[in-house]
Amino acid sequence: MNNRETANKSSKMTFAVSITLTRFREPDWLVMETLASLAKQENVAGEVIFLDQNWREDFAAKVEKLSSQDIMFRCVPCDERGLSHARNDGIRLGQNDFILFIDSDAIAEPSWALEMARGLGEGAAIVGARILPRWRGKKPLLANSRVVTDLYSLLDWGDEMIDTHRVVGAGFGINKSLFPAAMQFDPDFGRRDGKLLSGEESDLCARITALGGRITYCGQAIVHHQILPERCQFGWIAKRLYFAGMARAQAGGTPSPSHKPGLWDWALLPLILPPYAAGYARKKLVS
Repeated sequence: MNNRETANKSSKMTFAVSITLTRFREPDWLVMETLASLAKQENVAGEVIFLDQNWREDFAAKVEKLSSQDIMFRCVPCDERGLSHARNDGIRLGQNDFILFIDSDAIAEPSWALEMARGLGEGAAIVGARILPRWRGKKPLLANSRVVTDLYSLLDWGDEMIDTHRVVGAGFGINKSLFPAAMQFDPDFGRRDGKLLSGEESDLCARITALGGRITYCGQAIVHHQILPERCQFGWIAKRLYFAGMARAQAGGTPSPSHKPGLWDWALLPLILPPYAAGYARKKLVS
């Protein structure tokens, strides 16, 4: 299918996209909120591929009932092999060149897919969305740190479109027709087996950039990342920091911030650094 096609009798042009997401153990109600937001996407046509690692026939039927004339929903059973494997399956199964990814606990604004596709249509190999928090529990003090904000897969650089070096996994997209041999996620990165590993998007961005691909942040493409109460607890944050340290060690090089540290980063460093350093050291020792 072409990336652009004529939509209905109004002769407006619309983008053809494949939107893919997966879940591990997220509850039905949370996933359904994400899927319902994808059913409301405007001025795009194509498909939503829901790769379910907790597949049930009754829930699959409910998902597929969201299909409309413009967007077809498919529910596909997926083995518990990890997020990177599932995303690679989404790339393989997608019938369009523009593949959009969203987390199963994020809610997309109705124009999200359209704005992402516009960025890809202007030549970007990878496009990242503006990702805002939707706190379902009390926002923790640690979330004032930019380092911890990264752990929640949030990204807010304003409403402009700018070239960048990275995207965040809660909402991004690729043009799989560009650099097709490299446009795959390394299964050594990403969440799997209950481990809160990360780094798969950063690894992909680094490889595509090295090949000459352009990465763009699109501030008009907005998703709201829902943060459940259990993720507002220090225990979850510390665990996430530990695995972030492991992912950084696995990527190679020395630890370095993805942005200039702010006052809150320095003030909260005694709480942030120990679990991160422990994960980094653990990975270095076993490698």
